[in-house]
Amino acid sequence: MRPSLLALLFTAGASSLVSAAEYPGLVLPLKEVVVSAPVQARIEHINVKEGDRVKAGDTLAQLYSRIEELDTLRTKAALEKREFDYKGSKNLSADSIISQDEALKAKIELDLARLQHEQAAEVLAQRTIKAPLDGIVVEKHQEAGETVASSQPLFRLVDISRLYVQFYIRAEDAGAIRLGDTLQVRCPVADATRVFPGKVDFVDPRVDAASGLMRVKVLLDNNDALLKPGLRASVSIPGR
Repeated sequence: MRPSLLALLFTAGASSLVSAAEYPGLVLPLKEVVVSAPVQARIEHINVKEGDRVKAGDTLAQLYSRIEELDTLRTKAALEKREFDYKGSKNLSADSIISQDEALKAKIELDLARLQHEQAAEVLAQRTIKAPLDGIVVEKHQEAGETVASSQPLFRLVDISRLYVQFYIRAEDAGAIRLGDTLQVRCPVADATRVFPGKVDFVDPRVDAASGLMRVKVLLDNNDALLKPGLRASVSIPGR
């Protein structure tokens, strides 16, 4: 919500909200990420659906990767050959059968083969789309069999194990709160009787020139997933 629009909402309820030291807020997810395809390829498998809970590192989708698999096998075989050659050159150098320059050349070739194999393995790994965080799949944009472009969105994940409640406070009242302060959050839609304690995690150092308001974010636990992003809430500041 833009500060200018929020100012209208804030002003409309100012007499009741400020006297009770309560401020209207909005519940936001702690983390929300869009998972995109790093390369252009055909989707071979999709392993999740909307609503699934995933852990960081879980495979969300598999892109076509046969060519990359073959290249990884090729560079692995080349690496094993260079390792064998290097071991032999070390023994020959120790017995003064070959020069140290020849042994060094074998070592350099081994290092290059190792780098090529690591590069091939990294390219192959890009064909497996993994979850970057623990969360819930809330959007799935593609289906198996479709071809996706590089950076094209595939999934949207949200983490609601903890949440932010964002609200705005007048600049002249901002001195009443500090980072780490515990504030009381109420969300009647979720539970009309429950008070959710949260800590001030961010106070915007900027004041919106149009409204005279400052943005504040309160961080709170949501292990029971009772609160949902998008719900309206109110924040109470003790002692005001």
